[in-house]
Amino acid sequence: MPGERNRILLVDVLPETAEDFEAAFGEEAELVHVTAASVLEHTEGRPGQRRPAVAVVGRRVPAPVGLIHALRPHPADLAAVVVATSATDSRLTTLPILFSADLVRRVPDARADLLPRTARELLEGVTGRRAEISVRSTVQRQLATGTVMGRQLGERLLGEFLTQAPIGALMLDDDGAVLAWNHRAADVLELDDRGSLRRPLADLFPADVRAALRQHLATAREQSAPGPDVVFERTGSDGTAQAIRIAPQKVTDSEGRERVLVLAEDVTDRLHAQRKLAERTGHALLSAEVAAAMTAPGPLAERLHRCVRATADRLGADRVCLWTLTPSGRPEPAACADLDRATSAGGLHPEHADEDLVGRIAARQRPHLDLAPPGGPASGSGRPAGSFAGYPLVSGGEPIGVLALNTRLALPGSTLSILENIADQVAVGIQRDRLLHRLRATTQALERPLLPPRLPELPGFDLAARYHPFGSGLHIGGDFYDAFTAPDGRYVLALGDVCGKGPGAAAITGLVRHTLWAAAQHTTGPEHVLSLVNNALRRQNAPFCTLAYAVLEPPSDPADPSGTARVRIASAGHPTPLLRRADGRAVPLEVRGPLLGVLDELRHPVTEVELRPGETLVFYTDGFTEGAGAEDRREPEDLAALLAAHPPPAGDGRPADRVVAALLEDAHSWWGERLRDDLAVLAIARLG
Repeated sequence: MPGERNRILLVDVLPETAEDFEAAFGEEAELVHVTAASVLEHTEGRPGQRRPAVAVVGRRVPAPVGLIHALRPHPADLAAVVVATSATDSRLTTLPILFSADLVRRVPDARADLLPRTARELLEGVTGRRAEISVRSTVQRQLATGTVMGRQLGERLLGEFLTQAPIGALMLDDDGAVLAWNHRAADVLELDDRGSLRRPLADLFPADVRAALRQHLATAREQSAPGPDVVFERTGSDGTAQAIRIAPQKVTDSEGRERVLVLAEDVTDRLHAQRKLAERTGHALLSAEVAAAMTAPGPLAERLHRCVRATADRLGADRVCLWTLTPSGRPEPAACADLDRATSAGGLHPEHADEDLVGRIAARQRPHLDLAPPGGPASGSGRPAGSFAGYPLVSGGEPIGVLALNTRLALPGSTLSILENIADQVAVGIQRDRLLHRLRATTQALERPLLPPRLPELPGFDLAARYHPFGSGLHIGGDFYDAFTAPDGRYVLALGDVCGKGPGAAAITGLVRHTLWAAAQHTTGPEHVLSLVNNALRRQNAPFCTLAYAVLEPPSDPADPSGTARVRIASAGHPTPLLRRADGRAVPLEVRGPLLGVLDELRHPVTEVELRPGETLVFYTDGFTEGAGAEDRREPEDLAALLAAHPPPAGDGRPADRVVAALLEDAHSWWGERLRDDLAVLAIARLG
């Protein structure tokens, strides 16, 4: 109510604290002594419309946070200051998160002498905001009731409240000319009594926005409700850019004439902050898109195109090109993106680019910036008018290419920074791709000698094999297989696994394969061949190796199904081979023996089986049984059951090929992402 004093609510404060407040405020404010239980009775009412007050919560209040919540602090009528003790300080740490410092503050118990001064600051803030809200609400009532009186300048036309309002206010006639304005509008729009009276408001803004502003004002004259707020930009007399929020509304003066009242607010700082936030967000998104593109799978050309497309879209550039250097050092465009190909034929395509300039940027390994004024003349080098930025792509001191950008827009420092960041990301990505390519080529070169170039053709038999290394093609495994015809007419089949991975394992694999082949040229007997392989490993002090070795003695007449085909099998620590019978049953074969490369002398038992028409013999590495580690393994009986469940169709000419394909598919399905080992399988089937 008018004339009532502001209040200080002393909630369970100490007597000496109450004395400090009486001395500090005297008759200036009403001091009310209350308890935590009764203070809510003194703060009843709708927040924002209560009697202005500050609640001082003393140290004896047991739950100060809950009490402040119940008080419902509001910028227009209630603030609070609370005494923080050692018992309540930890709980009071949530207050700055819940309430701003102009509503709730903490004062340490040791500095209780600061309470009166803090309460005064809060009370002044509450009363000041209340007065401001009152002025604004009165202005709104003026606008809503149309009580703006008179036609002269200043208070007689705008009214006292609009004249003193903290927001710019202007009165326009039917043609949009300025009739009156308040002090704030004069400051914002640089109005004066001589040159601004009867001047169209649109003339205070650049020519390219005047039509939109006139339409905005005309819309307000055609409707009774207030028009929407729209921001228009202008340049002040000192050359600084301004963003003015224009909110028009139709009003009626005392003579019944309709006018347009315009509220004009300078939102330059707010708009600048919003644009900076949007720009930083866009740059962060662009950096993330480039990083995602350069680390994604797929061809390098596609990933580079994604980078230039994202850069052109995010930065609004007319053209963005990525150039790479050929082995001779000549630049060539690797990916280009034009903002608008339909209008870019005048010089925005890579064939019109300045190749010499790109070459100089790469050679000097320094950025080249040509920040011509937007819309200026073309450079004469084939580049479009406007700004050009070229950044070298350098990784590890090695020049890789150039990132080039053309735009008719100005290039601020923040854009140049993100371009430099993008150039670094692309350079690292290209260098990584080239390194992976070289590693992949090296891996393939090392793996090539580990497997036979092709399997021999065995009349009356189907021979098939598969090898799947673990990893993305950069991993050199230790699994291998081989099959060849020996001088005595027998067929040698071998499948092994060298301990270890990488180039070292590849070297040992090559040693085993070639020793095995050389030994079999003398005699194919398993005892002789495995002994020589073991001696070769021991001589090199190489890691151990598991090996399944088989010698097939074909029938004298391959076309005679009654002919006998015998297979002699020896195993050196290798997983048990499988035999699928013609009737579909599959069983593991008990073939065991010591590892190679561990003992000086060893003996490997030899198992002989007869391979009848329709039967298939299968060898595999431990990736099929221990693909995710020894603690999570499958048994040979599991693989045998799989073979029995997938019999080949009648008349199938490639039963062995179907077997190895089924085993490999099942392994990938069974282990999934847990697979951590190579897979190799070799199968031979006697055709019916």
